[in-house]
Amino acid sequence: MKTLDNAYALLIGIGADLKASVEDANVIYNVLADKTLCGYKEENIVLLTEEQATKQGILEGLDKMIDMTNDDSSVLIFYSGHGGRTPWNDKVIYWLQPNDHNEENKVYIDSVDFRNKINQMKAKRMVILMDCCHAAGMTNRQDQVSSDSSLQTSVVDENPEGLVDNLGQDHQTVTIMSSCRDDEKSWILPGQINSLFTQCFIEALKGGNRRFYEDEYVRLTDAVNYIFDQVPKRKPVQNPFMNLKLYDNFALSFIPESRRSQILPPPTPVVEGSSSDAPKSSGEDTSPKEVTFWRETENANNLVLFIHGFSGEATDTFGKIPQLLMEDPQMNGWDLKPIGYSPKVKPELGKDIWAASLDIKKIAMYLESCIKYKFKKYDRIAIVAHSLGGLVAQRALLNLKGEQLNKICHLVLLGTPSNGLDKELIKKEWHNKHAEMSSDGEFITKLRADWNEKFGKRPPFKLRVAAALDDQYVDMDSCFADFDEDVCEMVDGDHLRMVKPKDRDDDCYNLILSTLVEYGFFNQFTDKEEINLAMGKYDAVVKSLLPRKDELDANGLRQLIFALEGMSRSEEAIDILENHPVAKGNTDLMGILGGRFKRSYLKTFKKGDADKAISYYSNALEIATERKDHGQIYYQAINLAFLYLVAYNDNTKCMDYAQIARDSAETEEDNLWKLATLGECYVYFHGFDEAKKYYLKAAALANVRQKLSIYTNAHTGYQAWMAGGFTKSGPLQQETDDFLRFLNQTFLS
Repeated sequence: MKTLDNAYALLIGIGADLKASVEDANVIYNVLADKTLCGYKEENIVLLTEEQATKQGILEGLDKMIDMTNDDSSVLIFYSGHGGRTPWNDKVIYWLQPNDHNEENKVYIDSVDFRNKINQMKAKRMVILMDCCHAAGMTNRQDQVSSDSSLQTSVVDENPEGLVDNLGQDHQTVTIMSSCRDDEKSWILPGQINSLFTQCFIEALKGGNRRFYEDEYVRLTDAVNYIFDQVPKRKPVQNPFMNLKLYDNFALSFIPESRRSQILPPPTPVVEGSSSDAPKSSGEDTSPKEVTFWRETENANNLVLFIHGFSGEATDTFGKIPQLLMEDPQMNGWDLKPIGYSPKVKPELGKDIWAASLDIKKIAMYLESCIKYKFKKYDRIAIVAHSLGGLVAQRALLNLKGEQLNKICHLVLLGTPSNGLDKELIKKEWHNKHAEMSSDGEFITKLRADWNEKFGKRPPFKLRVAAALDDQYVDMDSCFADFDEDVCEMVDGDHLRMVKPKDRDDDCYNLILSTLVEYGFFNQFTDKEEINLAMGKYDAVVKSLLPRKDELDANGLRQLIFALEGMSRSEEAIDILENHPVAKGNTDLMGILGGRFKRSYLKTFKKGDADKAISYYSNALEIATERKDHGQIYYQAINLAFLYLVAYNDNTKCMDYAQIARDSAETEEDNLWKLATLGECYVYFHGFDEAKKYYLKAAALANVRQKLSIYTNAHTGYQAWMAGGFTKSGPLQQETDDFLRFLNQTFLS
């Protein structure tokens, strides 16, 4: 039998008038001690119920955890009972009620005493679960002031959200999760003996939250995601709260023996000279250590807070931007810190470009809590947010009030889909799975309505919104939403490259700096024609470039041709491609233009865009074939295979062009795009094992932007290929899940 040898637990069920709290503590004890599930040693579990759960008993239980744990321990603390808050002078005191509390003897455990005990524990990983009714506690005791001396002298927090922000050290994972928000109750559903929160936690520990698993463990985020998903579904008036201070996604339990067949092996690199590490028997995640700040000084009263999207981690999403800001003397007096998921924690759907609204809400809660408590020393807080991090920021700011909202001085949104995703994209890519993220979905419509009601066109902080010229995921209209046009800017780059500046001359860096130090921004390093193209001002581009077309280089010709296409002047565009000395026979230029229309099609699914993309790719393929330019042949052919499958559901042409691409690619020396092309070819040939081999080799050579590009084609093409559920080999179910999981692990982790 397996055990989690260095795992400890303190379980508290106060009993008295809450008999269900004893049931909650007991059922968790049984699951933790079950060696087929959690594998905690019985001597490592302290169970306190009824008369054992007095104030003295609980504090002694915490002392026992302090004595038993070491620097590498995992600790789980569970409390089921009453909780509430009491006004005291100009403070609000949060407390837990032990078993020996009664009307004559008003005994409490306040947050300061509790936090001091937690801070004495040397444990590396700690999760604290609070199953208590905040609203019930407040209702019953709002008009009472305790005679407990510890309550009368303590500086306290408003509610459990503030408990964790001063817990532990930076190297520790200390996570607190409460069964409901400050103004809600914790419910027991009819016919159940356990509270809803506890019931969902038990279900998660038993592996009920997932269909497939990456290893033999149920980890902390598995439980978090399951609880946040299930509790509001079963009781909409109860919404768990969690502080996401997660630096180690540690194991909570083993997957039940009956479900071990659902553990899928991790992809094994096949690149020569590399190997994968064997799984650690302890279940400990060995990912790189999270960076918690770039600059933190004692006297700084200004903070720049960076919020990344779900396609990367806080420490690398923004490239050189933090370093460049720290080197600029205008930023003296500003601390710089990242916030979001650490490299060790995956959102519910993996580190994908688009994650569920559940993930956004969870991090928004965390951001809100950090502004209230963790960053309370700062007088001004500027937020710089990329991609879905911008939705997190907007949701959190809408929840802030009074003093905390007044601290927000700047908000910079970079490539954020503020008006959601196109419905056709969601339908095509995810079969409406994430409809709440569409432009008229529930999450986005509420976000925009709440923003307009609270802030309108003039929020009480300086706002700047940026869209990337070549963003392949978020269109300009979604970025700019209904913000005032005076705060909207176009910058160079694509969705990821926009926040990866090469130097201080970069557009996005200058936009951030100029916003923070409050001077005017202008696109001094981006071609104005590129901006006009992105904004649909085709006429301005044509007027500027057509009169001097003979002088243009390949980049200028690309802009002119695209503008002519945008004005439905295709014949002139084709004439330039066929006759201009720079453009004539330039297959790379044709491919770039084809790619622009392909990306446009994947955003809007307009057939005309697919037709134009195919036209350019086909002409380029014909020229490349005549020249026997195999690099261009497989590049153009694989794009044609993709488009005929995705846009026209033409499997025959898809396989024909995939065969052309494979034959040409195999004649070339190995490089990133050859390997990615061969991987995609084998997807269309239904050779998934071969596809995996090539994709693993490609991933080993690719940077983040290239991985996402490969993933988009692979994921979209695979989904289109499997849309009917059948191939020449018959129906696919297990393989479908397996391959999509492989793509997520290989390109998004």
